[in-house]
Amino acid sequence: MAEIALNEYKLSYSFNGVSNDGESINLLLVHGAGGQELDWPMAWRSVNDLTRSLGLTPKDHGGELDNYPIYSLDLPGHGKSGGNSQSSVEVYAEVINDFVTAMNLKNVCVIGHSMGASIALNAALNNYSWLTAIAMIGGASKMIVSDAILDGLQNHFESTIENIVKYSWYKDTGAFFKQKAQQRMLEAGSQVVHDDFYACSTFDLTDRLAEIDLPVLVIASDYDRMVPLKVSQHMADQLRQSTFVALENCGHFQHIEQTSRVAKELAAFLNKLN
Repeated sequence: MAEIALNEYKLSYSFNGVSNDGESINLLLVHGAGGQELDWPMAWRSVNDLTRSLGLTPKDHGGELDNYPIYSLDLPGHGKSGGNSQSSVEVYAEVINDFVTAMNLKNVCVIGHSMGASIALNAALNNYSWLTAIAMIGGASKMIVSDAILDGLQNHFESTIENIVKYSWYKDTGAFFKQKAQQRMLEAGSQVVHDDFYACSTFDLTDRLAEIDLPVLVIASDYDRMVPLKVSQHMADQLRQSTFVALENCGHFQHIEQTSRVAKELAAFLNKLN
């Protein structure tokens, strides 16, 4: 992990070590609510042969993203980053802008999951000069969060996290992934997770989708109970330049549950941008 100083705090991030030849697209992975950079597949965050020899990548991993410089960060107050969590997707989008600017990155595709997808969409609306495209995994232009979840995150934290995890994964997904997701959200703490879910609850760009004129990849799945497939598909239909992908037998953590399939879809999308 590396760090960079931003706005009086340090932001933690990882880099896969792939050099940019000046023409490559840089990929920036942005995690979801209560998450951290570790929520992204190791197969994407590292091209280390030792990592792969230890069996930490899916058996059908094809290395489709291996040639892209990939950055994955912990948002403020998350993981190893300093600062405080925020209650606004717009503010998180500005954090992304600050990070990319400080790193002097150009030609960037932001890949976001859930809240991270909202952040990516907000970045596209802001039309940052460095932004080439975005990919939204399990995301929507309006995130629905019930008052019961917001109240539970403040007053019944552990049981509410248990329910969130229960409804986030496909029934046949291994227990290990669900347990790790629950553990990380509990470690993030009530304030951080509540801030993130509140940020999602107030996020709504539905009436401004026509203003976004960047290529957008939208990946959704049939068993996603956090962001239903039809919601993501409707958003994709309203965007000027969208590619929509529907996954079968998959829950809300598409990039973990079907890592290889999602990597292939990302690679196909990125190839069209070159």
